[in-house]
Amino acid sequence: MCGIAGIIRFGTKKVERSEIKHLTDAIAHRGPNGEGCWIHQDGHIGLGHRRLSILDLSAQGAQPMHYADGLLTVVFNGEIFNFAELREELKLKGYFFQSDSDTEVLLAAYHAWGKDCLNRFNGFWAFALWDERIGELWIARDRFGIKPLYFYHEKDRQFVFGSETIQFKYLQGFERQADTACLSVAIQNPWMLEGTGKTIYSDILQVRPGHFLSIRSNGEVNETQWWDTSAHLTTVPEDYEEQVREFRELFEDAVRLRLRSDVSIGSALSGGLDSSAVYTTIHKLMRGQQDTYRLPADWQRAFVAVFPGTEQDERVYAEKVLAHTGGTGVFFDMMDTPHGLTDRLIQSVQDYDVVYSTPLMILDGVYGTMKANGVTVSMDGHGVDEMLYGYSYNVYEAFQYARQEKDEVYAADLLDTYMRMLPEPQRLQKEKEFRSPDESFLTRQIKRVRRKLQAAAQSEWWVDPALLQEFSSIPFQIPSSFKGSEAGLYQAFHYTALPTILRNFDLGAMRNGIEVRMPFLDYRLVSYVFSLPMKSKLGNGFTKRILRDAMKDVLPEEIRTRKLKTGFNAPLLSWYKGDLKQFIRDELHSAAFRNSPYWNGKNILDFAEKKYKQNNWTEPECFRVWPFINAHILFNYKST
Repeated sequence: MCGIAGIIRFGTKKVERSEIKHLTDAIAHRGPNGEGCWIHQDGHIGLGHRRLSILDLSAQGAQPMHYADGLLTVVFNGEIFNFAELREELKLKGYFFQSDSDTEVLLAAYHAWGKDCLNRFNGFWAFALWDERIGELWIARDRFGIKPLYFYHEKDRQFVFGSETIQFKYLQGFERQADTACLSVAIQNPWMLEGTGKTIYSDILQVRPGHFLSIRSNGEVNETQWWDTSAHLTTVPEDYEEQVREFRELFEDAVRLRLRSDVSIGSALSGGLDSSAVYTTIHKLMRGQQDTYRLPADWQRAFVAVFPGTEQDERVYAEKVLAHTGGTGVFFDMMDTPHGLTDRLIQSVQDYDVVYSTPLMILDGVYGTMKANGVTVSMDGHGVDEMLYGYSYNVYEAFQYARQEKDEVYAADLLDTYMRMLPEPQRLQKEKEFRSPDESFLTRQIKRVRRKLQAAAQSEWWVDPALLQEFSSIPFQIPSSFKGSEAGLYQAFHYTALPTILRNFDLGAMRNGIEVRMPFLDYRLVSYVFSLPMKSKLGNGFTKRILRDAMKDVLPEEIRTRKLKTGFNAPLLSWYKGDLKQFIRDELHSAAFRNSPYWNGKNILDFAEKKYKQNNWTEPECFRVWPFINAHILFNYKST
């Protein structure tokens, strides 16, 4: 896991070593264990690397790495978890290896199989490989976009890439500017931009998940989609118990592969189903003495964020998991207001360099604590919500779809599941809406749509609708075989919710020098889950049905059957009312905010002042206002 950068020039201007160093210095946090730079002998291409040592800590694992007598050169950010198996396969083909790293396996695999090697890799990556034989730079991103890869293409002049958007701030001759349409979308709905391949900055784009770019020395740039989940669906058994068995086997093998490390491993444990499933499965594999190639001695600790006195606090559940496994817990208080909160908040917004609905500095609490305790790899539970109906709105869509399909028994089951996912105040309100005897289902739906439109109208009053209309994204490609809520799930996983979460957690972990591994995003497991019938994922009163059933006798029963979902967000409501109150008001009153070309500052200020006067801020309102403050800081404060 590392940070990468590079420049390829198409004219006569050569790449200078200092240019590459500017780009890699900007992401020094991603690679605290070393740095490297390579400039081609004719000066038309340069590659840079910051190293976070995970596999093969010796100098032999350093990058940029050369292969085949210098004909191939790569900078690589990520992990290929099945590198040991691929290395043995390549040895049988006559290949030799000088290091014990997955980077050298990547180079040999490309040499042996060409670009088709991507389909053999199990892991996550963003890499750039220069092939001297054909004069081509090949940059590729993993199937689901776990690792980021950004680029700037100045036609007929240069192509520049990096791991974070902040690197382009240090690109000579380039001035970062907001893309007004994309920024408006990110402020309005922080989930909608990431899957489009665009960013909040003009001309800074992404290599989309499951895609690669080929850049020739003559300036020709071509994009290729190499992965499509819908084209890799599998045949699943009709018998549900057999589905559960196969799911469990795939999941356990995904966990086993991700335990390969030459540095300490920890687990991010919330006490929820997903992270608990990962942590307890690690312990199950260890008790069963499974094949654990390159397992470090230190893997037993779980890191638990607690929010005392709030509904977010899940300490009691995490403690049950720890007691069940005999694991060691490291607890840290997220409500303990950090010293200099305002300054730290401003700095973190500038460092993360994105717009989101909650301050991402909360991630520093998790991964900063890990780093302080000597851990470099974190086992996390991301990806389950987006493919197994973990969000209440997905369950509600499923309920609507079941009604549409006239499956009333299943619809009743889904409605009950949906209701039990909601906090009590919201549940009571929904029960009143759904069970009102004098209203038909259609009438209730009309009212729901009307409320959405009213909320949207208010939101548009904050953001110029004309800016939103200027936004043109690459259409989300939902396969026709996915219908109703299943199509919504496919979209959330591939284009909206998950890509945004992956971006956030990569930034949060890497800024603290931590590699995050996600067993649920093993491509074999993802293909299997999207091949399952809907009722295997959602049914019998539960979301994530097949995961829960696969975890019988592995998880404590109270955790396995727990229904209420708790989000992981900054304690904004507390901050708005207390530590950040004056800061929020000062920023909203500032001329830069009130006169912003991106939003209606006066209307937002009036709304906030009314909330402060009435002292009735709600958490959703805090989340709604925060993206505007986030963007304001990003584009009006000078970086330190």
